[in-house]
Amino acid sequence: MAAGIHLDALIIGGGVAGMWTLDQLRQMGHSVWLVDAHALGAGQTIQSQGIIHGGLKYALGGKATAASNAIADMPARWRDALDTRLSAVAMRSDTCLLWSTGGLGRLGLAGARMGLRATPRVVEDPPAILKGAPRPILEVPEPVLEPASLLSVLATLNHEALLACNGPEALTLSSTPDGVEARIECNGESLVIHADRLVLAAGSGNELLRAQLGLDAHAMQIRPLRMVVARGDLPQLNGHVIKGTSPWLTITTTQDMQGRRVWQIGGDVAEQGATLTPSETIELARAHLRRALPGLDVDQLEMGTYAAPRAEGKTPKGARPGTPTVLEDGPVLTAWPTKLALAPLLADTLAKHLPSARREGHPVPEKLPRPAPAKGPWEMPDTWNTDD
Repeated sequence: MAAGIHLDALIIGGGVAGMWTLDQLRQMGHSVWLVDAHALGAGQTIQSQGIIHGGLKYALGGKATAASNAIADMPARWRDALDTRLSAVAMRSDTCLLWSTGGLGRLGLAGARMGLRATPRVVEDPPAILKGAPRPILEVPEPVLEPASLLSVLATLNHEALLACNGPEALTLSSTPDGVEARIECNGESLVIHADRLVLAAGSGNELLRAQLGLDAHAMQIRPLRMVVARGDLPQLNGHVIKGTSPWLTITTTQDMQGRRVWQIGGDVAEQGATLTPSETIELARAHLRRALPGLDVDQLEMGTYAAPRAEGKTPKGARPGTPTVLEDGPVLTAWPTKLALAPLLADTLAKHLPSARREGHPVPEKLPRPAPAKGPWEMPDTWNTDD
């Protein structure tokens, strides 16, 4: 294959950050490719619960924060895309429910209304699983999507700009006076790509990529989490359980490849689970579910766990960033979205760092492989093996 492909930008990493950025830059007329050494979304995106947060859970105490302000417009931004360009994305739910172990007081309700662009609605006839929950129960305009479906739709839209390489070792990066050079081994082919800008959107993989380029490899932080999954006789449920004025438990519902309903359970249990064994995490999740959903027969559920560490831009005291992080080192842009919902905001920021589109599109040759979406962690046998 002829060497010396010239692009406006090359993106490394096919999670939601890289894929949304790829789609946005191509719509703006940029010549851009995305290369991934794994399945699309492997890691953080496929492990996520798919909630397009609107800032409510960050503002229940009645105060706007950087996080709540940054994310407040995201549900509307996503809905516009899901109604048009991304209309084929499978949805788990159009809204989320919000309830509390002790009822939502005035402060929580004030925060709920303040933290969203659209006002939450009081649910007069809640689903059976919540009949015994303290009132009020709110419905909030936070859509919940299937991450694998999102990646699949974006991959279809951008098929000619995707490339799967033969593992991380098949990618060699170096800076040049005019940008960045990438040497890629792919199914026996050797490609040399010259890009005006290089976007690193590989989550925790950004560390090794930055080191390869001679950049500070300690520009990110890892927040450990251990998510819980459950399957059995479960209803469809997507929402947040509040304790006091703080988010405590988040439950979303998906379906496995055998058609079984699966709950993903995050929040406090995922944070505590990072320091516990899998079996201890599951026992904690069972206790939380008994309190949050007293009508649920928790003992009949099969439960599992998976590690879901979050890679984020480093903050001075290790706190979770309230906004996406973009580091600019000459032609290299390193990006972490912080949350799935913030991917559009991250793409906006990255686009501002690129000069005007200057090259004609150069499609990835059809004979070269494309990365496919990763499987959900609930499809992995080890997720359901809780032996310590």
